[in-house]
Amino acid sequence: MSINYKKRILFIADHASNYIPVLLNNLGLPKNLIDSHISFDLGIRDLCISLSRLCNAKYIVGDHSRLIIDLNRGISDPTLIPVIVDKKIIPRNINLSEYEKRKRILRIYKKYHDEIRKTIKRYNINVLISLHSFNPIFKNKKRNIHFGILSNQDRKLSEVILNEMRRRKIRVGDNEPYKGNLIGDTMHKHGLQNHMHHSLIEVRNDLLSSSTKINRVSVLLKEIIDESIKRI
Repeated sequence: MSINYKKRILFIADHASNYIPVLLNNLGLPKNLIDSHISFDLGIRDLCISLSRLCNAKYIVGDHSRLIIDLNRGISDPTLIPVIVDKKIIPRNINLSEYEKRKRILRIYKKYHDEIRKTIKRYNINVLISLHSFNPIFKNKKRNIHFGILSNQDRKLSEVILNEMRRRKIRVGDNEPYKGNLIGDTMHKHGLQNHMHHSLIEVRNDLLSSSTKINRVSVLLKEIIDESIKRI
C-alpha cells in the first residue's frame, strides 16, 4: 500500500470544545462543570491536531460544547440538545423554543457536518477516524482500559486496530466504555452510509492530561493506525 494512502485520512473530534457563547450564560451551570468532561472531551482537541499532523492528514474539530448541541447524535435523537447530563440538569436547555433549537442546528450542527461532507468529497477521503476521551472513574470504580475501539456493523477497520492494540498488550475495550452503533451518530452518518473505512477511538482522559502525554499517545496511535491501514 502506498504511503500516500495516509493523506486520505480524516480525523474528527465531535466533542473537542467547551465553548459556550456569552449570551447563553454557561447554560446556567457553574464554570467548574463547563470545564469538566460533561461539557467536552478533555484533551481530545490537542490529540486530534497532533495526530493529524503526524499522519499528514486532514482534521475537523467541533467548536462548541456538546451541552449546547451534541454533534455525535442523529438530528432526531432526543439527546441532541441535552437536558440532563451525568445527573446534572442543564437549566438553559429546559423548555427550549423551536426557534432556538433550529438556530443551534443550523449554526452549529449543520455547519459541522457539512464541513465533514465537503472535506470528504474535496480530498477524496477514504478513512474516517473519530477521536473521543472518557473519564478514568465511573460509578466510583476505575476503568481498567486505556483505550476503547467503538464500531457499528462495519467492523473492518475497528477489528484490525483492536488486533494491533492487543498485539502490543495494550489494555483496550471492544465497544467499551460505550457502544458505537448509535443510529445517526457521526460514524453512522459519514462512515457507514458512505461505505468508507471508519472507526472511533476512545482514550482515557488521564492519558491526555499534559502535552507530553498527548504527544506520547499521538505517536502510539500513529503507529497503530499505520499498521492497521496496511491490513485493510
